[in-house]
Order: sequence, then C-alpha cells, then structure tokens
Amino acid sequence: MWLWPGCRQPGSVGDPRGPIVVGVDGSAGAAAALDFALSEGWQRGCPVEVVTAWLGSGHLDDSPDSRELAEGRLKVQRMQEDVLARCLEQRTQTPDVRPVVVHDYAGRVLVARAAHAAMVVVGSGSPGSASHQVLGSVAEYCVRHASSPVVIVPAPSRLEGRAAANAQGI
Repeated sequence: MWLWPGCRQPGSVGDPRGPIVVGVDGSAGAAAALDFALSEGWQRGCPVEVVTAWLGSGHLDDSPDSRELAEGRLKVQRMQEDVLARCLEQRTQTPDVRPVVVHDYAGRVLVARAAHAAMVVVGSGSPGSASHQVLGSVAEYCVRHASSPVVIVPAPSRLEGRAAANAQGI
C-alpha cells in the first residue's frame, strides 16, 4: 500500500495508550474541554495532561527576567489549579491528572505534547473572535499540526447561542 511521505499506517492515529492532552487557559471553553478530557480519560483508563502555556512580556525582547518568569509561572499555575479544582469537585471519578505549565505559545506546546497522545482536546475559542470566526487560533493550530486526533469542545456560550437560535427557528 502506498502512503503519502510522512504518513503513518491506517489505524495508527494517536496512541491509544497515551495520555489525553488538554489545553487550559482559564476560559469557559477550556473548562468545557477539561471536563470532556477528564470524562474521556476516566472511560479510557488513561491519564490526562492538563497543559497551560503562556507568553510573558519578556518574550517580545528575547530577554525575560527570571523574576518575571517565576512570577508569571506562579500566576499561571494558580489559575490552572483553580480551574482544575473547580472541574474536579463536580466529579466522583477522576483519571490520573498531570498538570503541566510551559512558557511558550500554547499551540506549539500542545502539538509537541500530542506526539505520543491519544488525543488533544481544546476549547473552540471566543465566539466573537474577529480573526477566527469558527475556531480559536490555538484550536486551528492544533488541527493543522497535531499528529494525534484533535477534539474541539465548543464553549458553553456557543451552545447557548445555538440553542436559542434553534428555539426561535433560525
């Protein structure tokens, strides 16, 4: 069987034994993605990597101050812990959870971690985003570059808007 260069064998998309990688940025869409990832992780019996990436102000001049990076990391870790705690308190069963915080562009981090993952899960982005009407930029980056399946979970506000439109017959 002939395959495009760089393609894997049919049926080899994602590593079913690998973790589920989920991007968390504090948004409602990311919280919905985390909830989905935790459910899937429990059902599949695989760990969930909760990944939060950030770019501090020092990335613009290539000379981030170590104090500034440490403060940024601490702030991001606290946000991630808060989101994770809120999501876990509603669950009776949880998979193994592995928090990861990285100073880099979120799309690049998620795609790199997806290399040996069962899937990548991200929120769809802001409904009113001017640059990306359907997907957020991180979701779009993952769809274009990840080697594992990408699941995009709509933000609750998108679902509410869709339900309202359906109720009105639009």
